[in-house]
Amino acid sequence: MRLIAVLLSLLIVGLLVYRQLQGTPGVDSTVDPEAERTAAPRVPTAPKHLPAFEQQMQDAVEEQAAQRAAAVDAAERGD
Repeated sequence: MRLIAVLLSLLIVGLLVYRQLQGTPGVDSTVDPEAERTAAPRVPTAPKHLPAFEQQMQDAVEEQAAQRAAAVDAAERGD
């Protein structure tokens, strides 16, 4: 019985490692259509684009914080 449990767990671990190393997304991965509106900036592939990316991320974080603060204020006022 222990041998069967060990073999089954090894099979599951092997399958997970294989899927992780495969590199392509599975068929169950979907793109949220609403995510495009609020998506963060794309990650740069070249080091020279890092400063611009840093500024874009900072702007996105500040924008989200402002939206959350406005939502909290509206909730406190009862709007």
